[in-house]
Amino acid sequence: MTKELLEQYPDICRELEDVERKLHQPVTDTVSGSGSEFPFTQHTVSIRGIQPELLAVKAGLQAQKEEIEGFIRGLPNSRLRRIVDYRVLQGMSWEQVAAKIGHRVSVYSVKRHYYKLFENLK
Repeated sequence: MTKELLEQYPDICRELEDVERKLHQPVTDTVSGSGSEFPFTQHTVSIRGIQPELLAVKAGLQAQKEEIEGFIRGLPNSRLRRIVDYRVLQGMSWEQVAAKIGHRVSVYSVKRHYYKLFENLK
């Protein structure tokens, strides 16, 4: 897990919502066609469907989201798990995270725990 991927979590969630919205708005178009036998009379045909690449994008985003959530759930230290949860999943500022952790924890110590996690992963 990289810090960059972890910090993309809010954007991944928003993009996933956008893709979901697009999937609920199918693409429609009208084309001209004719019968396969004589007389070949031209007529219009309406087609509807979803863009197949959106399904692939949705699957990729969902996989990234689940990977990030699984990584956070798998952290062994409860305090670190809470810090990452508040900062990444809930989008809190460092000041809000420190206040939520409590126990007279400073913003500096919260940041130090967070960034030390990624130093240990290298």
